[in-house]
Amino acid sequence: MKPSEMRELIPPLGLRQYWYPALPERAVGRRKPTGFKLLGDDLVFFRGKDSQVAALANVCPHRGGSLMHGDCHYPGTVACPYHGWVFNEQGDCVAVLSEGPESRIPGKVQARAYPTRTLKGMVFVWMGDGTPGPIEEDVPPEFLEGPETLVCHSIKYWPVNWRVALENSLDSHVMYVHRNAVLQLLEPISQFGPLGYRPKRLGDRAVIGYLPEDPTIRPYQEFYPGLNAFWPKHRWRLLWLWAFRWRIARRAQLREFNEDEEWGMHATVDGQRVRAGGHHLPSMFRFDFGTHMYTRCCVPVDANTTRVIYYHGVRHRNALRRLWSSLYFRCVHDWLMNTNFSNQDYQVMAPQRYDTPEKLSGTDAEVIAWRKLLLKARGMPARAADADQDDAEPAD
Repeated sequence: MKPSEMRELIPPLGLRQYWYPALPERAVGRRKPTGFKLLGDDLVFFRGKDSQVAALANVCPHRGGSLMHGDCHYPGTVACPYHGWVFNEQGDCVAVLSEGPESRIPGKVQARAYPTRTLKGMVFVWMGDGTPGPIEEDVPPEFLEGPETLVCHSIKYWPVNWRVALENSLDSHVMYVHRNAVLQLLEPISQFGPLGYRPKRLGDRAVIGYLPEDPTIRPYQEFYPGLNAFWPKHRWRLLWLWAFRWRIARRAQLREFNEDEEWGMHATVDGQRVRAGGHHLPSMFRFDFGTHMYTRCCVPVDANTTRVIYYHGVRHRNALRRLWSSLYFRCVHDWLMNTNFSNQDYQVMAPQRYDTPEKLSGTDAEVIAWRKLLLKARGMPARAADADQDDAEPAD
């Protein structure tokens, strides 16, 4: 099966049988509910009796009223604005305020409830059917660690499908698209060669891409016969590289932020431990920078919109250092990485076509491996899993 045929089997609205980040806990008040669309479903969020955030389908079973436009008159409940049908966090109708205490509806009607769990200020929602799967399989381990681990986040909306937003990662685009991003000015423009990142599957939930050789050993400028010219065209950025050479040397000495292969995005290849980046189900790309763990989580809103949530994980035992890291992320790093750098991704993805035949290169191997992993994800039909064949290879 060709890669372009594989992508057609991946649900445009995302994988259902997983936990997803929904919204920050602080966005949910006590008197008014909050509405949000996730994987095409309209949800309403409100505080349960224990003050934890609960979620229901944002539709009253009576006549389709919008619960997000209602009120939280009583602790642990949300009332429909149309007829005052009141639901608790389990979705049970417990009162009908327009009919009186004698109403026959309570105990007979239920709205769909979505299991939730709040971790480090982020509300996660189980979007599947039946008993929720283990949350530690779907949520980065930083969220499950103690208070010494700080997870900052930033949220953007991209009017592209989640598959497009997530496949923008480990291929040859970085050194071209981001060549003038502030962070990339501190790095050499190193071509990855005709093969680029090599894929490696880590169990049944993650796939990484690693470089078999150091790209910095290639010349700074290389000659392209078809152009009769060199790229990069100029050598002025060599001054930047000289000024910030300490940064590259320091990074080489950093320890891995997360030593676990699956979540740390590392692998042992030919007896050597390699640091890499990669994808993790249901919709994450992760990269270990040593000083911090970077995660881009692409959450489907609808078929044409993705909520991009960036996680920035750091560890400090000292509370003051955690405060400083939080301030630095808000004031500096968030703009550098998630605005200046990532907006360049969006600018090329926004007009990208995802419904035309593809002629892939060897540098697209990790993307193909990710598509194969998606076809075998939790809840995917057997026909999609059977479509994962070895003939889905990039062109030479």
